[in-house]
Amino acid sequence: MLRIPITINQIKVALITLSAAFFIPSCSLTPTPQKPKNTTPHILSKPLTHSLLKKWTANNYQNLPNHTITHKTHHPLAKKSPFTLTSGRSISPLTSPTKGIGLPCLIKTSTHPEHNFTSITKDAFQSNLHPANIVATQSRINGKITTHIDIYDPRHSTHHTPPYHLPLAHQPNIVIDHLYNLPGNSSLNIKGLIKPQKYSNYRGFYLAEPYNKNKIPIVMIHGLASSPEKFMDLSEAINTSPKLRKKYQLWYYFYPTGTPWIATASKFRSAFRNLIKTLDPHKKHHNINKTILIGHSMGGLIARASLSHPKQILHQTYLGNTPIQSIFNKHEIKKINDYFHYKPLTEPAKVIYLATPHRGSKIAEGIIGWATIKLITIPTFILQQTAEALTPKITARNKLPEKIRKLLNNSQSSITQLQPKNPSLIALNKMQIRKKLTSHSIIGDIGLPIFQLNTDGVVSYHSAHNPHSKSEHIIPSNHDISDHKKTIQTILNILHQ
Repeated sequence: MLRIPITINQIKVALITLSAAFFIPSCSLTPTPQKPKNTTPHILSKPLTHSLLKKWTANNYQNLPNHTITHKTHHPLAKKSPFTLTSGRSISPLTSPTKGIGLPCLIKTSTHPEHNFTSITKDAFQSNLHPANIVATQSRINGKITTHIDIYDPRHSTHHTPPYHLPLAHQPNIVIDHLYNLPGNSSLNIKGLIKPQKYSNYRGFYLAEPYNKNKIPIVMIHGLASSPEKFMDLSEAINTSPKLRKKYQLWYYFYPTGTPWIATASKFRSAFRNLIKTLDPHKKHHNINKTILIGHSMGGLIARASLSHPKQILHQTYLGNTPIQSIFNKHEIKKINDYFHYKPLTEPAKVIYLATPHRGSKIAEGIIGWATIKLITIPTFILQQTAEALTPKITARNKLPEKIRKLLNNSQSSITQLQPKNPSLIALNKMQIRKKLTSHSIIGDIGLPIFQLNTDGVVSYHSAHNPHSKSEHIIPSNHDISDHKKTIQTILNILHQ
């Protein structure tokens, strides 16, 4: 075997080389100072924008540590008012926003943050809650973060990033979802049926936006055991159509549905007239005379009664030839006149009936109707629908004809007044509809498209049919017809006319 002699110097060189091999990599692990990384402006994702908004609002819309935030309001309803923002993810975490950039939000425009509505009259209110969208554009320069937030109304805006106009995401029904999340509101529908007097303070008109004389009001009137929430899908469809949104403004009428619809119709007419007088005191706004009423179920009866001439029909039905001057006092007689001797509303030009029981519903006569009536807590006399009770002297009441005494003494509720043989419905169908009024009917049939059953499960075709309607549309739906896709499309077609 060949042996190569190794000298001491060779061993030293080898050791030095080996040490260097280990030393150099160990030095490379030491961080080398770098210049702060700069980034070009970019739009934050929805989750990151949501996180940023929570921090920004918690800091009273001021800059964050080492983070400068600027904002610009493009939302027309927030330009002149203080506002607060709430992420749509905080309101309805499971609701998917539509496609588009930015974070859907709720914007509250009010000098009083706790107020969701501003009073217009004693029974009409303007919403301070509106859909919004925020687009956060962020950049980092020399280690400092800067974010600019643009606040939009997604219903008629786009985000302008040259050379593009980018669509904005929005979250359907965000306003009503927020209201229903408030304590006590989630079961308002059924509470308004069971204890109508307790919830009468909620009664009135609710304007979705500030009144605009250049737009035609659409008034939506819900039905039994319901609320304006039933019209939210229809409202979204109108608001997301640029042409319709430019033409119309949305108003909602809420009322406790356990109250008889004749009583509610009286309140509706009074509130409507007060609102119109306040908004247009000099009667110069021509679009008010193009108002459209949309009534679902019992809401359609309220609309029809308010658009019809009662003449002496209601009075004869309830009081016959009773000499009311000798039985009732002045306050009570005024109430009787409000209910039975009124002039129909002249402003509405169109009415759309949705599954309206013009001739009642047999459901109201059956076991379901009976059980519901037992649950409703209301006064026994139809005219006692306010805090002031109408109570004629017992001796005078005993002198009334038997059929009238029975009518006055019987319990009256909204369910009772939906029974086909109820005098209220019989009287309504004898009353003449106001002239120069266009009506449309949309009726559900639970059998379609396979069978024609002529009922939506609650209201029969015979009851929902209105011979005065310019058009009649039968769609495959149960009684909850107002949020059906074909109903909405039919209404949109009528509104485009």
